[in-house]
Amino acid sequence: VWSASARTIPTWPSIAPRWTRSSMTTATSFPAWATPATASSARSKPVQPVYETRRLRLMPAGPELAGAAVDYYRRNRTFLAAFEPAREESFFTQEGQRSLLTEEARLAEEDRSYRFYLALREAPERIVGLVGLNNLVRGAFQSCFLGYKLDGGLLRRGYMTEAVEEAVRIAFTVLGLHRIEANIMPRNAASLGVARKAGFQEEGLAVRYLRINGVWEDHIHMVRRDE
Repeated sequence: VWSASARTIPTWPSIAPRWTRSSMTTATSFPAWATPATASSARSKPVQPVYETRRLRLMPAGPELAGAAVDYYRRNRTFLAAFEPAREESFFTQEGQRSLLTEEARLAEEDRSYRFYLALREAPERIVGLVGLNNLVRGAFQSCFLGYKLDGGLLRRGYMTEAVEEAVRIAFTVLGLHRIEANIMPRNAASLGVARKAGFQEEGLAVRYLRINGVWEDHIHMVRRDE
């Protein structure tokens, strides 16, 4: 996942174990008891065009969001730089975002990954963050990886917890999953707080788990189950 300092929120993207399918590429092998998601093993219910919480709208990824996504990433480019992989300049263009959003929509159609772009209900055209249910594995596993990030100007107002709680509800009641995993750097107190408030529990430490801003960072492994 992303990781950040204690005053920040990002935890994106969660990376699956080696035997899973990544959010953008095809993995090589799966154990017999866990199969990558397919359309036939999919959702309990159809995914809605938009979900609403008390203060937020969660919009499934699609190319129509390209303009608002570019604005979000340009606005938060400095804020996010320490927590994400190095980005090509094309990432910060409308064409680049349209291509990524089209791919994200395709992955949702294939029941492999679901990303929801966040907007405040009073300003529905302005993206302020993302929450994603990534790397779905069906079969006996029925699990995914959680990632989330928020506009740097909206921290400490409960928006991220609100979005994560809705994503958890979607994962269990719409997608029919059993388990959600999140991996967060130990120093990222804000993101750990979001996960704990949303009912996630610690299950261990993944040593040198992700390369963040050029450094292999440890991550706390957190899990919530539908029980």
